[in-house]
Amino acid sequence: MATFFAVLLMIASLIIIVAVTMQDPKTEGLGSLAGQETNVFGRSAHKTKNEMLDKVVIVGGVLLFVGSIIMLAFTPGGM
Repeated sequence: MATFFAVLLMIASLIIIVAVTMQDPKTEGLGSLAGQETNVFGRSAHKTKNEMLDKVVIVGGVLLFVGSIIMLAFTPGGM
């Protein structure tokens, strides 16, 4: 059972790492001066991708947190 949770923790951490590195920067930099990266309505063109990646990071974080608590509770001498 500890092996299952160890693998779960590794997969969750990899999901978080990949999703965070795929996100676009939150600051717009000098591109905001000329109005680049926006569509007709003024919203960022990459908004949906970033929203999806934010949700993936949240799910990965919850898996990492819950998996680590469960693994700590079931290991001998854990709590």
